[in-house]
Amino acid sequence: MTDDREAAHVTRSFGRYTVANAVALAWTLFAVSRPWVGTLSEDPQRELVQRTLPLALVAAAIVTALVAAPLSDGRRDAFLRRHFAIYLATLALLFLLSRGGGVTTQHLGAVYLLAIAVWTAHAVEGLWHVVANLPDRRAALTLAAVLLVPYLALLPYHNSIMPTASDEPHYLIIMQSLVQDGDLDLANNYDSETYREFYPDRLPDRHVIHVGPWQYPIRDLGLPLIGAVPFALGGRAGVVALMGLVAAALGAQLYRACREVGVAHRPALLGTALACLTHPILSYTTQIYPELLAALAFVSAARLVRGGRAATPLALAGAAACVGVLPWLSTRAALIALGVGLVVAYCALRPLPPASLAQRAIRAAAAALPFFVLLGGLSFVNWLLFGRFMPGAAYYLVSDQQQVLTFAPQVGTLGLLFDRTFGLIPRAPVYLVAALGAVAVWRRGPRALVAALILGWLIAFTFIASIAYWWADGAPPSRYILAGLPFFAVLLAAGLERLESLRPVAWRAFVTASAAALAAFSVLIAYVFAVLPQMRYDLAVDVRLTERDGQLFEFVGRLARPDPAALFPSIVRATPLDLALGAIWLAAVIALGAWSARLSRPV
Repeated sequence: MTDDREAAHVTRSFGRYTVANAVALAWTLFAVSRPWVGTLSEDPQRELVQRTLPLALVAAAIVTALVAAPLSDGRRDAFLRRHFAIYLATLALLFLLSRGGGVTTQHLGAVYLLAIAVWTAHAVEGLWHVVANLPDRRAALTLAAVLLVPYLALLPYHNSIMPTASDEPHYLIIMQSLVQDGDLDLANNYDSETYREFYPDRLPDRHVIHVGPWQYPIRDLGLPLIGAVPFALGGRAGVVALMGLVAAALGAQLYRACREVGVAHRPALLGTALACLTHPILSYTTQIYPELLAALAFVSAARLVRGGRAATPLALAGAAACVGVLPWLSTRAALIALGVGLVVAYCALRPLPPASLAQRAIRAAAAALPFFVLLGGLSFVNWLLFGRFMPGAAYYLVSDQQQVLTFAPQVGTLGLLFDRTFGLIPRAPVYLVAALGAVAVWRRGPRALVAALILGWLIAFTFIASIAYWWADGAPPSRYILAGLPFFAVLLAAGLERLESLRPVAWRAFVTASAAALAAFSVLIAYVFAVLPQMRYDLAVDVRLTERDGQLFEFVGRLARPDPAALFPSIVRATPLDLALGAIWLAAVIALGAWSARLSRPV
């Protein structure tokens, strides 16, 4: 009888919730369809309130119900009631529009995205209370559904105010050629300027290699091949939607990886959410680059070999396939493939005894065939296009046109991490908490999984730090290290967990408060980047010539004193003082990790 009463209560709760949402959505549609809204002169503003907002409200309502389902009765009812605060966004947006001139699309976007951010915090908080009671797979999928709402809600707003930039239109041109022409000759696409449907002007250059009368793409083919179907269905918006789905899947995989290295449920949830809702992952959900796909392949391959020498042939084959995909996605990601591939090979060739010769052969074949088939297929395509049977043939052919490597990874390391214009830490300082988790992950995690994450990240990071243009300007910062970011995300979750075990208690309270402040600042920067996406773009030549701090810190410097830009070096300029400041930051991070290991309780 008790179970029947509980089931009836749950049914009534969700019934009331469904009816209330239907009424609220109907009121929203009625309000935004008033004639005066249809007369707005700005198309992006009209699109935002009449189409984007209602779709976001529907998605939020569905995912709220998904999160509420496993909650206890009392907590579920309160959680469902709080959901309706999101409808205040409709009132706020219509009020702004009624004020007439002076209200820009960015003003509306700030209110709209703030409402989405508050809802996301509300959803993560609901999941926080129940995540320990859920199987890891269900928790990961629920988290992915929560993440998908802000990703897809951001998509139409971003596309309406920010044109494609840097390499993005060139990736889309390859997809356009595949869909419309069925080939990789881009000459007619550039000549006819059919790319103006996703780029507002004439492109200043062509990212191609001339082979006789043909013009073949210099860009890696993995993303265009994967994105061709979404492009055919929805153009640029379809491909950006794909990026949102990939980022949500990445979030699910990161949560599972955190749990598999021994991080508790709640720190794993919070660490994954912070990684996925801050820069650079959130920023790149609106960008058309292959790095998010490479990050997903990286963490998937690492998870598949978590069994180590006991990994099944099927798991080894899956890991090898993920490793084989990486060179298709990005030539730089091939270095991740090298690191993870070494772990896959070791697990395949050194099985736990007893293992017969036939079993060893099966394991070796499972680990080798998917990788070499994919690598051979890429090399064959390059042979057809460029006459070179090798991966990365296009970049090899143009490698003599500019210096690629400086063999100074110590400088690039400081820049990738701490540069005030292009570094990771100034835009997402919450990753400083990752230093607290490094020792814990090494001590507790499955050796094969940890080794795959470390080697994949380390080899790729060392190479990227040696690239002459490590800053990758023209794209949002941290593009080159995004593929290896799963390693940092796992360390972040482990670092959050270690906060609970720091001793003495006074230190724990201080460090926890500091971590909360770093997380808040990271979320703020992600929000600024979402509302004002043009702030993500800086050029190294401008930084060097004008000694500017970059658009972000010029904006933040008007809001905060003292100017936070002064805390970070400009490794792009690389003056002796900047290099010294960068070295101090690196030493501080290393010391933080060592201090955490000394003051933490054994787990």
